[in-house]
Amino acid sequence: MSANAKTETEEGVSLKGLLIDIVQIVGTAFLLTFILLIFIQPSIVSGDSMYPTLHNNDKLILWKLGTPSAGDIVVFNSHNADNDKYVKRVIGVAGDHVEIVDSVVSINGIALDEYYVNPAEELIHKGNVDLIVPEGAIYVLGDNRNHSNDSRAFGPVALDDVDGKVIFNLDKTIRSIFGSGD
Repeated sequence: MSANAKTETEEGVSLKGLLIDIVQIVGTAFLLTFILLIFIQPSIVSGDSMYPTLHNNDKLILWKLGTPSAGDIVVFNSHNADNDKYVKRVIGVAGDHVEIVDSVVSINGIALDEYYVNPAEELIHKGNVDLIVPEGAIYVLGDNRNHSNDSRAFGPVALDDVDGKVIFNLDKTIRSIFGSGD
């Protein structure tokens, strides 16, 4: 075999190997992206209804699988005219007896210790609530109660309308690292 023939064969194998590597890398990237999009979803907070827990324009990562539990923060379809996404805290789940009397929230007869509610303002009483959360639904409230359109106004939220629960807040992480903001 001549030296030229050997070089052409080695180049052909190298080019073929390179193309296989590129196809594998690109294919793996597409597969991982597809799998991640099944499980997670990005979202951005719009408004101050969850202050001080979440701030306007906070960037969130949602976990799309599973059923939300009491205390979880979820993003869901509002079904309003603009089809906005709302972000609120789950207070009650299916079967829970939710009572709100003089701004005190109780679940199944036990008053909640709502350490997350905005302490900067005295709660304005917006009426009493007494209901059992139906199957396939959750009861949600904003942490900034005086400035929140939540289940007190529109009732329980269907689980089918929930996009996911918040598992990561990029902006809160940045605020805690660099000490800016609340």
